[in-house]
Amino acid sequence: MSNLQPARRAANRPISPIRLPWGWLEWFIIAQTFIPALLFMPGISVVRPVIRILSFSVALLAWVAIIQSGRSRPGAASFPSSFWLKLIVGWLLLLILHWNTNSLIAGFAHALLYIAILSPAFWAPSALVSQRQVGRLMMILLVCNGLSALVGLGQVFRPGIFNPPVIQGMQDENSLAGQALAYRDEHGNRIIRPCGLTDQVGAASAAGATAALIGLAYSLRPISLIKRLACLVLAFGGVAVIYYSQVRMILMMLIICLLVLVVIFVIQKSYGYAATLSGLGTAMIAGALSWVAATSGWIVVERFIGLFTTNLAEKYQSSRGGFIQNTFDTLIWEYPLGAGLGWWGTIYGVFGDKTVPTKVWVEVMWPAWVMDGGVPLMILYVTAIVFAMADTLRIAIRSRDRELGFWAAVVFASNLSVLATCFSYVTFVTMIGLQFWLLAAIIHAADVRVRTAAASQARPKAIAPPLPSLPPANA
Repeated sequence: MSNLQPARRAANRPISPIRLPWGWLEWFIIAQTFIPALLFMPGISVVRPVIRILSFSVALLAWVAIIQSGRSRPGAASFPSSFWLKLIVGWLLLLILHWNTNSLIAGFAHALLYIAILSPAFWAPSALVSQRQVGRLMMILLVCNGLSALVGLGQVFRPGIFNPPVIQGMQDENSLAGQALAYRDEHGNRIIRPCGLTDQVGAASAAGATAALIGLAYSLRPISLIKRLACLVLAFGGVAVIYYSQVRMILMMLIICLLVLVVIFVIQKSYGYAATLSGLGTAMIAGALSWVAATSGWIVVERFIGLFTTNLAEKYQSSRGGFIQNTFDTLIWEYPLGAGLGWWGTIYGVFGDKTVPTKVWVEVMWPAWVMDGGVPLMILYVTAIVFAMADTLRIAIRSRDRELGFWAAVVFASNLSVLATCFSYVTFVTMIGLQFWLLAAIIHAADVRVRTAAASQARPKAIAPPLPSLPPANA
């Protein structure tokens, strides 16, 4: 009997994330970083559209593979946004037949792009093996985005070594567009806004923000000193590359995300986490600014210092805010059911019928929703986002699993920044939007597992019926 006790205790011990098998989730996150990095291979830029399509196709392939496997795990059907996302998929398929769609091929490709972005909401829960897997997935995100941020810093100091062979938008460096994508530091060095592990100017800033947020969060966890220092180094590099990318909106959102995360920690009564994150976040943002100013001059960071002296509302209204106002003042009335699919971006460039010149120009997500699918698409997508955010916040505040509650808080803060970029970028037709749905669905599926396990433990054990009493011997 004594020999059975150690085995029984081992069976009841929680499985460490390190022992969990790797599956679609881990490799999918890695693929989203390293498929675009293929563009660093010399001569491969001629097939750039194929590589970009492959990045999104992996999400659809994962969906098909899991459906064929017949594997279904808790969380997919109960995800609060799933109903609204199904309506979006149905509406998009109808829009292929819109009377003003560029062509059937372009319309089909455009609909598939949207569906690929939201598809993790359906297949990610089935790919989750355990709630303990969440921590490992966040570490993979940290390493991938941190590596992209460090490559971005390498592109600042050693552009000849770390820049991709071809940088989109820089083909004519003397044009106004090319000049706007580069600047000179205090020493006269020409700096192209870092691409990171992509060929898109300034893309390293988004990776930097993700690395900074997750790196600071992971440094709070009970990990070894070496791992904690590594997390802080990646976070520092992430903040620094934001300065070099000159994207002020990303820095503002990082600050807001950190403040939101501190507030959630306070609500969770994790006062130590809240105090430490406040100190580390302030030190990281100020320290990276000082380092960038010391190495490249104040000319690099004065754009960010101007955030404290500029009327941000007026500045936004004069730039991207005009797109938002035009959406609600004009577009929703002129195109209540959309202007048809396949009229802008890479979809038009690759699949569109060029005999019909496009008049659609989209830079922000709100007009993109209206131009692509009209008021129904905008309402359905915003509703799905709100349900997903509310679900993640609920888990962060109420989860019985403290580790899951911690990562739910981090995901909520991260997804909040994604949501905010809808006011300045076409977020939900990019990899950023795909990450939003992936993380929200994973957190929900992990919570379902925690609640299911708690319910099974709380369920009273069945009591065996008493044995019938034997009659007296003299009966």
